[in-house]
Amino acid sequence: MLFMSSEISLKEFIEAWKELEVKEAKRDFKTHLAAYIIINSFLAFVNLWTSQGTIWFIWPLAGWGIGVAFHAYFARSSEVAGSIETKALQIEMYARKKKG
Repeated sequence: MLFMSSEISLKEFIEAWKELEVKEAKRDFKTHLAAYIIINSFLAFVNLWTSQGTIWFIWPLAGWGIGVAFHAYFARSSEVAGSIETKALQIEMYARKKKG
């Protein structure tokens, strides 16, 4: 553990927490999107190479696309920050209840 020369406020802690969570959410979404593109491109290639008369790759493309769309929505900065603020308030209420 690193020891800092000065303390930080709770507000600074929560803001840093939000920033880190937003970065992580965006990184995770980009990873999910890259996997979606790579794998579905491969599925489209296999489908068109082996059975051009039957187009089936659109089904996993559409199904997984719904998941990617939800991930994009919940990875937005406002969604992540709102979630962190809610969690911080819950922790604060729990600490106050425990204290008194």
